[in-house]
Amino acid sequence: GVIALDDRERIVLANPAAGQLLGFDPADAIERPLLEVTRNRPVLEALAFSKGASSQYMEVELDDDQNRVIGVNATLLSSEPSTRCILVLHDLTELRRLETLRQEFVANVSHELKTPLSSIKAYAETLLNGAINDGENNRRFVAEIDEQAERLYELILDLLSIARIESGQQSFDISAVSLVDAIDACISGNKAAADAKEISLAAQGAPVDLLVSADDEGLRQILNNLVDNAIKYTPHYGRVTVNFHVDGSAAVIEVRDTGPGIAAEFLPRVFERFYRVDKARSRELGGTGLGLSIVKHLAQAFAGNVDVVSEIGEGATFTVRLPLA
Repeated sequence: GVIALDDRERIVLANPAAGQLLGFDPADAIERPLLEVTRNRPVLEALAFSKGASSQYMEVELDDDQNRVIGVNATLLSSEPSTRCILVLHDLTELRRLETLRQEFVANVSHELKTPLSSIKAYAETLLNGAINDGENNRRFVAEIDEQAERLYELILDLLSIARIESGQQSFDISAVSLVDAIDACISGNKAAADAKEISLAAQGAPVDLLVSADDEGLRQILNNLVDNAIKYTPHYGRVTVNFHVDGSAAVIEVRDTGPGIAAEFLPRVFERFYRVDKARSRELGGTGLGLSIVKHLAQAFAGNVDVVSEIGEGATFTVRLPLA
């Protein structure tokens, strides 16, 4: 966005991009004061700040519902009597959001790696300090080390998997894959975990087999991640159902559970890496925090998408749409 002001801070010129950024009609703004047109205090503060030098740059957060961040570059023109100042505006909202996500990712992955490593180190030091000769506890300590090492291994595998998918280096064998076979294999593979909590795990779908355009292993990973997640968060004697049907040119897969549900404010972030609605409970259940993010990236790699609908106390429904073969 570009705005030109005269020596009384009246608008001489404003392009459509500036009007869109600050919420005004450029055609009606000519010869009107910037204060009257925008009513935006951060931009006016940036303009006042720029008067001390010929050129100044400042980032401001707009007073709107979107929490947009605007970069304002103000340049004073002493040789031009009719135009004293030029404001150049850049929308930095998405850039700052991505920077925040990157910072959160670095902090989260450091914490997720540190937790099992700290446990491994503590148990190993305990064994070295004499507990290795403690017949009552030494095997328990070694079992804890093995469990934490396995958790660390799974975390690293998930990190490598999501890095390959995002970079486009993951090679997929996209072909016509039987959805019924993939769902049957998923139900069979997760039956023991469901039985341990006496959870009803079943599939419901169209009477005919559906062929989807996907990678066979990737499709099974999508289903396993969603069903495993549903079983972990569904209480004893609950129910997890995998539904599937056709909608136009896409196959729709729905994984429903009777768990605690997810509050509306958390729904937009559940597919972010390491995002946990209930951090303490998620780690207690043994998840890496990357399963849903992997599901999202795999679905997108197969020209599909994933979404979630949930309410507190009503369980959650994760819906994957994949193109029919």
